Amino acid sequence: MKHVIKLGLVVGTLLIFLVSCKENNQATATSKSEQMKAQQKLQQSTSIADSCSQYLTNGCILLRTGNDVISSMFAKFNLQDKTYSHCGIAFKENNQWYVYHSIGGEDNPDEKLRRDTYQRFVSNAHNLGFGICNLQLNESQQNELRSVVSSFYTQKIPFDMQFDLSTDQRLYCAEMVYKAFHKALKTDTFFQTTSNQRFQFVSTDNIFVNKHAQMLCRVIY
Repeated sequence: MKHVIKLGLVVGTLLIFLVSCKENNQATATSKSEQMKAQQKLQQSTSIADSCSQYLTNGCILLRTGNDVISSMFAKFNLQDKTYSHCGIAFKENNQWYVYHSIGGEDNPDEKLRRDTYQRFVSNAHNLGFGICNLQLNESQQNELRSVVSSFYTQKIPFDMQFDLSTDQRLYCAEMVYKAFHKALKTDTFFQTTSNQRFQFVSTDNIFVNKHAQMLCRVIY
């Protein structure tokens, strides 16, 4: 009887081992499949971004739609077009396109103004889509804008969680674009603002829905 018990234990152990191996193999196969899909998705994103780069000009606006809850919340602040939740300004430097943008949260713990490659900014890793908007600046205006944005970046201006337009010590994404253009062009009417229950702010659609803006590219992943 003791031998039967031992044999049963051995068989039971083998069954557990075989099931465990099967589950591990399935998990490994699933993991590899997910990795391949992620790689294919990234390659597709890179290909799309490369094809759209022809529309980039110095001082153009890059827009994107984040796939997280906070991005969805920011998009809802738009009154005219809720497509995009974030924006930045693009410049070509050393034959490479970069996007300057103000962002907070987990993606940017120090909250300082960021300078990301165009490919990283529009990647589908955390975005549902992106757009390119031309504001038809001449070369002199582009140079002035570059100077202002470079100054913001050098100062390492942090993200404005209070969304307060009255101060320049902190800037949120649309506010950075809004103030950079107004300082460069020496005007306060290039972009409009949005008012909601006595609270005045710059929404993302204030940047791309106006008489100066020309949408050149819209991509949905």
